[in-house]
Amino acid sequence: MDIPHDESLAKLPPQPSSADALATEKLSELLDQQRNAHLEENFRQEKGLLRVDLATRLLSLDTTISSRGSNIAKEIPEKTIGFRKIGFGQCGLVFEWPGRGMVVKVARPGFQDALWVDYEAHKAIYSAFLGQRDTPQCRVPRVFRHISKENRRWRENKGLFMEQHDDFPFPSSALTSEHILPLAGAVRELLIERYCPQSMQQAALESPLNRDCLARIYLGRRRSPHQPRQVNFSLRNFNLCLDQMMNLGLPVSSYASAIGEALAVIHWAANVDGYDVEFVLGSEASVSPQPAKTPSPQTTLESPWASTEGRRKTTRIWVLDFNLCTQWEERIGWEQPEALVEQLVMAFFENDPYYPLPLMDDDLGKQLWYVFRDSYSTKAEEVLAEKDERLRALPHKFIDACIEREQQNIDHGLGYGHCQHKG
Repeated sequence: MDIPHDESLAKLPPQPSSADALATEKLSELLDQQRNAHLEENFRQEKGLLRVDLATRLLSLDTTISSRGSNIAKEIPEKTIGFRKIGFGQCGLVFEWPGRGMVVKVARPGFQDALWVDYEAHKAIYSAFLGQRDTPQCRVPRVFRHISKENRRWRENKGLFMEQHDDFPFPSSALTSEHILPLAGAVRELLIERYCPQSMQQAALESPLNRDCLARIYLGRRRSPHQPRQVNFSLRNFNLCLDQMMNLGLPVSSYASAIGEALAVIHWAANVDGYDVEFVLGSEASVSPQPAKTPSPQTTLESPWASTEGRRKTTRIWVLDFNLCTQWEERIGWEQPEALVEQLVMAFFENDPYYPLPLMDDDLGKQLWYVFRDSYSTKAEEVLAEKDERLRALPHKFIDACIEREQQNIDHGLGYGHCQHKG
């Protein structure tokens, strides 16, 4: 696999390489245990803190803890550590490289072009977030490199991919980016206790798959009041619905504000429609020294979002998965404004239910929409203040068009009342 020789990524081990599956899994587990032990140290003085209260604190966007690097990865021979599968999607499989701060998304057969779209949109969105005067609440993983399936290092590094995927032939194209760390162990334990069938809870706690926990923020969906617990329970890409967030006492207004701000940056700074992007809760990377121009294989990468004063957030909202996004040239905004707004509205409604919806009939739903709308509009106005003035009316047209579209949905029995009780 061809990895860039710059400050963005550590070198791969000397070739040829063959990974040790047990050592790789053990390192991933040890790093997770160390992060959780450090969290416990930060909250140890607060005796009597209930698990639900601790989880709520950890999932706040304001809670910070002291930062501390890890030396565990340096203690394991570099040649033994391979890529461990942590997720999958329509576009491909996702692997972590434990202790190195990166993931590799490998395209499924027939999805190589989609992965290139993902890479190009990811670069544009990452650059747009990084260029904001005030750092957005949401984060975008640092994007490193797109790797073609013809690259010679696929053959040389095949041994780093330890699992066999007979229906998923290597080599393929790949995308390397920053690893979004999983949610804290205390959060995972609470989610299992609350939402996993009781007979499956011990197995869920022991499963290494549930260590790879990110939670999708479904502000636009509520479960049915008496929905049974999921028999196919998994913490990988856990769907956290609005009623669950309220049950856990999570700061849903803060989430709505952060997502509204992020969507405005995606639309008007990156010129991307945001189709099928995901907003997930994940941990923030630890602070570590800036890597050198050509870091050693043991280097743990630092996110540019990380705190520079020895503290970091316990949890962040992360934006990811850009393979279905469409980018446009800025002139489209004044040459075909109606078509552009229509595309943005379509992307808004066709996405998974991350966004609050307009025209809700309950106080919480109305509040979340207003918070989202105001945050989106404020950030869009700030971004467009430095661009062609013909673009400045478009964010308001987008909001108005979303309201009109939802009214049409309601009139046809397909509005919020239709979708809120989906699984």
